[in-house]
Amino acid sequence: MTTETQMDEKKKELAIIKLLRRKVDEARESFLDLSYERIGDEGLMLLARTRDLSHLVKLDLSNNNLTDAGIRELAQCASLTSLTTLILYSNKIADSGAAALAQAPGLSALQNLLLAGNRVGDEGALEIIKSTKLKNLRLLDLEHNSLGRKPIAKFPGGVANPNLKLLNLRKNKIGDETLAGWAQTGAFTHVQHLNLGWNRIGDAGAKVIANSPASGQIDKLFLDSNWIGDAGTLALANSKNLENLRDLYLFDNDFGKSGEEALMELALKTLARKCLSPDGKTLNLNGRRLRNKELKALARMEFLADVETLSLRNNNFDHRGVEALGQSPHAKNLKTLNLMDNAIGNKVAVVLAEAENLGGLTALNLEKTKIKWPGVLALARSKRLTGLRDLNLGHNELGDKAMQILAGSKNFSGLERLRLWSADIGDPGLIALIQSSNFSRLKELRLSSNCIASNGVIALSQPGKLSALEILDLRNNPLNDDDLFLFTQDKKFQSLQELRF
Repeated sequence: MTTETQMDEKKKELAIIKLLRRKVDEARESFLDLSYERIGDEGLMLLARTRDLSHLVKLDLSNNNLTDAGIRELAQCASLTSLTTLILYSNKIADSGAAALAQAPGLSALQNLLLAGNRVGDEGALEIIKSTKLKNLRLLDLEHNSLGRKPIAKFPGGVANPNLKLLNLRKNKIGDETLAGWAQTGAFTHVQHLNLGWNRIGDAGAKVIANSPASGQIDKLFLDSNWIGDAGTLALANSKNLENLRDLYLFDNDFGKSGEEALMELALKTLARKCLSPDGKTLNLNGRRLRNKELKALARMEFLADVETLSLRNNNFDHRGVEALGQSPHAKNLKTLNLMDNAIGNKVAVVLAEAENLGGLTALNLEKTKIKWPGVLALARSKRLTGLRDLNLGHNELGDKAMQILAGSKNFSGLERLRLWSADIGDPGLIALIQSSNFSRLKELRLSSNCIASNGVIALSQPGKLSALEILDLRNNPLNDDDLFLFTQDKKFQSLQELRF
């Protein structure tokens, strides 16, 4: 080496030392950011050899032209004992460097290892996953590396790190054969979030995931932009090993109509798992844009047999979806059904009235469903829907005729709660309700925002009418001062637990 070359190397080394000193001095107490500084292996070696790094919790070495040689030096640094996050994005690290990190004696506290944009292959990746040194590793990011480019010649021994929960293998060259090899190593056994998007996985690979017991902990699975067709999609949808799956991303693949239907069922199944109460008795699917085909799929699902409360508010189905639900043998234990905010109209009342398996309903919410008096008539004549205790027909154009139908039907004689706000009800409708002998159990009556005036209030004050009533809401009705005075003076109204006017 010439004297001039030696001088250039010395200048370079001094410049790196100066940079490191400045960066360390400027750094926050626990985070050292050396990204995009192009320090190379020489700078990394100087850092690892000359600095006490025991205070660091996070170290960013992205875009520094690092190779395996520099990473081997870093892996031997004894002062990285507090480091929990190591960022090595966009360098030139391959299997040898990955293996060095896997065997690093001083990185036992490491929780997040970010290696996206390097050259790590399958062997190096599996060395990290099965490392006994990186015992606290929780997240491993290997996006855009060299996985799947060549067959695995050597499978590392041992078992996968039980703390590794998030594994990102996106944008590699992983195909069916590679994926089968990975599954055999048990690499996914403890992983909950697995990203395999933008690879070369086809039906065989999808079946590997579906059939592997090692997939049992996965709750979020990315398989977008692969080559999966109908067979692979069906295998995933019917897998007994993916019982914990809550999110599946399969867009931009090669499946057709049957695969789409299977995927829809799986999506609904995973959605239901997220929306099901811990005891399995309450399922809240409000605002999920469910259409008839999703409701029909829901009707086929066996877990529905344990559900007692089903809420389907604000979706996109019509009476045909509800009809599938009513015919389901799994719906026999439903006690509460919420169909609010669905434009399903009178036809849904006919469907509910004739539903073979909804006879056990005790609470029904039909608020804002565009039901009118013919729908109420269907409910009133039903031979199955006779056990209701709670009925909400609010925000519908019912009118007094619907109230007269309600008053004349024995089907509503068990009602304890009746909500009729904003339903175009006037004094004749309320009087019909009051004079009926079918409402002796009614405890709560909500009639706000209607057309009720003095005659209705006088009828309410009569002794012996609605004798079980405890809660009465008459807000936003055209009441006069005499009506309001009656509310404050009449003993019947004073004895209510709640009175709103």
